Amino acid sequence: MNTRPNRIVRIFMRHSLPLVIVAFLLGGGAMLLSRNFIRSNSVLQANQKLAAVQSYYDVILDEMDSLSLMFSTNPEMMARLMRFLQEGGQVDLDNYREIRLIRSFLSAPANARPYIHNIYVYLQNPQDLVLSADLAFIPLSHLEDSSWFATYQNLPPSNQSYSERVQLKAGTPTEQTIIRIMRTITNQLNARIGVIVLDIKEQSLAQAYQFQDGEVLEVRNRDGELLFTNTPLQYAREDMQYFQAASSKYGWEYSLGMYKPLLYRLSTTLMYYTIALTFIALLLGLYLTHRTNRQERKFLSNVMRQLNQVADADLTGEGPEEYRNIFDYLNHHVIKTFLEQDYLRWQKEAMEYRALQMQINPHFLFNTLDTINWKAVKLAEGENDVSRMILLLSKLLKYSLQVDDFAGVPLSKELEQTGYYVQLQKIRFPDRFTYTEHVDPTLLDIMVPSLLLQPILENAFNHGFVEGRLLTIAVTVCTDAGKLKIVVSDDGKGMNETELAQLNAMGGDVLKKKKSLGLMNINKRLMLFSQGKSPIVVASNQEGGVTVTIVLPLRRA
Repeated sequence: MNTRPNRIVRIFMRHSLPLVIVAFLLGGGAMLLSRNFIRSNSVLQANQKLAAVQSYYDVILDEMDSLSLMFSTNPEMMARLMRFLQEGGQVDLDNYREIRLIRSFLSAPANARPYIHNIYVYLQNPQDLVLSADLAFIPLSHLEDSSWFATYQNLPPSNQSYSERVQLKAGTPTEQTIIRIMRTITNQLNARIGVIVLDIKEQSLAQAYQFQDGEVLEVRNRDGELLFTNTPLQYAREDMQYFQAASSKYGWEYSLGMYKPLLYRLSTTLMYYTIALTFIALLLGLYLTHRTNRQERKFLSNVMRQLNQVADADLTGEGPEEYRNIFDYLNHHVIKTFLEQDYLRWQKEAMEYRALQMQINPHFLFNTLDTINWKAVKLAEGENDVSRMILLLSKLLKYSLQVDDFAGVPLSKELEQTGYYVQLQKIRFPDRFTYTEHVDPTLLDIMVPSLLLQPILENAFNHGFVEGRLLTIAVTVCTDAGKLKIVVSDDGKGMNETELAQLNAMGGDVLKKKKSLGLMNINKRLMLFSQGKSPIVVASNQEGGVTVTIVLPLRRA
């Protein structure tokens, strides 16, 4: 029932599976190499983009460097400005040239850079005056937001700069978020004397650089506080790939998050293409399997058709003239020989396996029978039918377990064991049959299958008795046409034509039966013994009696 699926599987394993394995290996290897290369390249590009983002924002923050440079490279101007601020109550600061110069220097970038909200310069003075880019000198208390002054005062001496996020006019319609950057001003003795404050609009910073979908930039100060981000995070953090960079100049920490499906989109697409190509290779393999299976089925159909032509034919004595051409003649004979040899080998292996299955410990068996025999002798105070039957049965069992059915046994040994069997039956059926042997003495060393005669005699004992009449059984062994001929005949009940036809057809398989006895068993064993045809013919007539004729090759030990 499962022959065809099994054959398809075998063809697939033999022809198509190597192709599929190669496709899987090459496709999988190419996919892994390409995917790793593309992933590495994607990571490299992401790091390069983060470096470009950092450089871009560093350029924006360089306004602070320009302001700081102006104060650090003009110590004389700083000294005069400090002196003016100390006299702020007596001098009009707005009329001094240095003050006007500083104010113009502050207002120029504030007016030219739309992302700058304001710039403040504070130098320590008794009046707490602050120079603003848009309001000139004003008292600290008049500023809209002076929270930076407290931050400045609390800065550790080691911090020369600081950044923070500040909400201006919180809770009002004009609420605004700025990023405040502070850098301290020091004198020639490196003592802190003031601070420069740069306020940058948070929204301008967030939108200053163009990012693609799935890219999220987060900028934090050195304390890890968020300064600004380009867009709120729309994906789960585990679905993001983050890249880090830090600015040593301003202490900003940049984190560029990229949505993994978008970052590795090319490698994922390549993986899908590879899977598709591998699947196509699998389909191609299945197609080739189907085509190969169809061709093999066609070939097997031709072979079976030829087998059917010679299945019932006896090719003995036939020549090439009986066929259409010499190739048909050779083909038929090759197929016939091959099948016969293969069948005989299979039958031999199967029977050996059955023998192993049925094998028992002979020592245990014989010891047990011997014990039963002596028990019977002891109980009867001498030999009796029971003890004799046990002794004969022991000899028959020992013979059946020790002989090699394929090499055969001498005819003399087979006749000896047949005599034991007949004696056993005489105890079972006393005075109900006679048994005679007519054997050519020159044939006693001819090899024959073991237990050849016992099944035939068994049939005679089981079916041949006629009520009120003595059964006569005869065994004749002679030669005929260079063959060994064995004839077993009785004058008991006969057989009808239907039974004779079934026995002579021998169409069953004895290996499928639970009991390997009878004429069918003999026929199969004769084929194995002679490696070909060894005729066995059963004959009977209406008056009664059955004759079994066996023909074997003359094979001596």
